[in-house]
Amino acid sequence: MTNPDPSQDPTQHSEPQYQNAAWQYQQPPQYQQFQQQPPYPQQGYGVPPMQPEPQRRNTVGLIALIAAIIGFVFACIPGALIVGWILLPIAFILGIVGLFQSRQPKKTSIAAIIISVIGTIVAAVVFIAVVSDAIDDAFTPDTAKVTQDGQEQSGDVGTRENPAKIGDTLTGKEWTVVVNEFTPDATEQVMAENQFNDEPESGQQYALINLTVTYTGEGSDYAEFISVAFVGDDGKTYTPADSNAVAPDALSGELYAGASATGNVDIAIPKDASGAVRVTLGVFDDEAFVAVP
Repeated sequence: MTNPDPSQDPTQHSEPQYQNAAWQYQQPPQYQQFQQQPPYPQQGYGVPPMQPEPQRRNTVGLIALIAAIIGFVFACIPGALIVGWILLPIAFILGIVGLFQSRQPKKTSIAAIIISVIGTIVAAVVFIAVVSDAIDDAFTPDTAKVTQDGQEQSGDVGTRENPAKIGDTLTGKEWTVVVNEFTPDATEQVMAENQFNDEPESGQQYALINLTVTYTGEGSDYAEFISVAFVGDDGKTYTPADSNAVAPDALSGELYAGASATGNVDIAIPKDASGAVRVTLGVFDDEAFVAVP
């Protein structure tokens, strides 16, 4: 058996043939041009941009601030002071609640607390002023109405600067008073009324003021509550309490609505004194000045 000729074995020449065929293959020019282009740059994913957090709103603090502002406004108005007293504490409490809320803005809560505290101080000042004015009005009498010959006089008649006349009718809330007569020196009459009456001090004498009073209020009241004083031109005031003496035909008695009484009030005044009689028509009631000779 003869050995086969290696040169004639097709397996021995297959690889070089394929390699030559590969080297002999020419790519199309378009494909070569495409391969020569630089590759596209690859884009990285990176870190996405941070989104801004939505702005938070402290609802409780905002309500507290609105209540504090409204309460502060009403606290400055005397007639609506009670509204301020109600809203300001509510605003303060809500401000405290809003201040301790986590992750919430604090500005509105802090502002509400500050305004409510200041508003409370203002409300207290206004309240004190209102009460003071009310007390002054209650204890400071107005000028009584003055009627002369059936005609009501102007508002300044009855003041110390423009006193009423003897015989004019003085009208208050519950009393009407008429000064009938003024006797500047009635010392003998007063001393004769009661042996225990005190002598007037040196340089003084007893004066008598004769009055007719009529009660016009509800129920009853006492004529002794009509207060009479002598105010000198020097500004000094003299009252029946300055001396211990019983006047002749003293003004006294309990009167019901529509009843009247006439009587005297005695006052120790300086000799040759000049001035006016001040009549106060009941406790904390109106008053009027009456000119005397």
